[in-house]
Amino acid sequence: MRSFKNALGRFTAATLVTGIALTTMHTTASAGELPAGSHRLGVLADGKLQVKEGTLYAGWVEQMGGGVQKFDVAGDRIGVLTNDNKLFVKEGNLWSGWTEQAANVKDFRLTGNRIGVIRQDTTLAVKEGDLNAGWVEQTSGVKDLELSGNRVGVVLENGLATVKEGTLYSQWVDQLGGVADIELSADRVGVLRTDGTVAVKESNLWSNWVEQIGNVARVELSGSMIGVVTNDGLATVKEGNLYAPWVNQTSGVADLQIAGDRIGVLTTGGLVTVKEGGLYGSWVNQYGGAQSFRLAAATSSQGGKHVSQQDIVNIYGSAYATDTVATGLPGLNEQMEAAGITSPTRKAALLATLKHESGFRYNAGEAGNGAVYKGRGFIQITNDFNYQAITNYFGHDFMNHPEDAAKVEWSAKIARWYWTVARNINASADAYDMGGVGRAIGYSYDLDPTESQNRCTSYKKALAYFNGGSLPVAESSIKCLRR
Repeated sequence: MRSFKNALGRFTAATLVTGIALTTMHTTASAGELPAGSHRLGVLADGKLQVKEGTLYAGWVEQMGGGVQKFDVAGDRIGVLTNDNKLFVKEGNLWSGWTEQAANVKDFRLTGNRIGVIRQDTTLAVKEGDLNAGWVEQTSGVKDLELSGNRVGVVLENGLATVKEGTLYSQWVDQLGGVADIELSADRVGVLRTDGTVAVKESNLWSNWVEQIGNVARVELSGSMIGVVTNDGLATVKEGNLYAPWVNQTSGVADLQIAGDRIGVLTTGGLVTVKEGGLYGSWVNQYGGAQSFRLAAATSSQGGKHVSQQDIVNIYGSAYATDTVATGLPGLNEQMEAAGITSPTRKAALLATLKHESGFRYNAGEAGNGAVYKGRGFIQITNDFNYQAITNYFGHDFMNHPEDAAKVEWSAKIARWYWTVARNINASADAYDMGGVGRAIGYSYDLDPTESQNRCTSYKKALAYFNGGSLPVAESSIKCLRR
């Protein structure tokens, strides 16, 4: 996120029916998730589906040799909608067999251990668990569906976007009217309106909308990234908070996909090309003559001593099940121990901060800022006086090598320095004062009070999690606003 370090810087009653399936991530691979370190990329061409797993240079494995109109990939699951409107799903490796799920299907989505279908009659059903689980009816009049974590989002035929969170029997919470498409990712809800404008909210289903951009044909959310394809074919992506600047990717684009640290596009000419490493990676051409494509992010079993990747996913969603997050966690945990960040409130304060500052990525950089001393790393260290201060403290020349602040060997150390040496942020965490934490971090005052409340919501989620499921103090005693 763009930081300013001062002084130092989401209608029918649900009933079980039969006959008509986001990866719940664990620290070891199981049904519904990819093995640690894996990625998947699928392409549909001439009705044939092919998928590769691993690097961008891996070989293709044919999945279905024809008759496919749509497909999806999520974790270790692959779903196909055939030309006769039947849904088939497989899970496990790329050579697994297909299991028929439903007939008379118009559209579908996969995410973890959930499968959602829009039938030809516009009714929506979702199943949760294994591929033989029963369907739970959701609502009718549905034209668009999105699944993410424990959220189900739909756009109804009248243009109303509505989202439920929790179990499949939870109540719908209406979001906006005049919507063409809905996207979900972690704690974010995004809509593309019929007029081509995009708005996104984060934290809870009652948060305020933040307007993003107009003239949009396609929108995509993934983790801390928001991507759009404009009506004139430009793919542009932002990363960080909802106010981050856009970074143009490429032109002549028909579709855009984001998963983990990969960004992929389908050009108007049918070429699929993908970059990895974030906004500034290099494109690697994948497939020509494609009709559509999908990306699936990797999961990882690598965790840490105090905070595991599973902890982060449990709190904030599977968008953070990436190799980049996993790579940075051992060093972060080492520095957390050194800084005494081991209590539930201290860990919650740090995680809430890193979620909004860097999305738990050690190599995060302040997108769109060409300044030499722009925000970098877990904590988004910013400004020349801070780079000089860490140069003096660590004896490493960050003034002439500022890019080192976003390297895995330094990023967590700098975060610990800022938390304990440049500031005494543990004291605010101990007092359940997330406003004080925010004041010390120093993000832009222009983002308040929305940013303070969003960070505080993230803090409460983590605090309850590390405290065994409930807050250790009355919610009213938690200070959220900066003063």
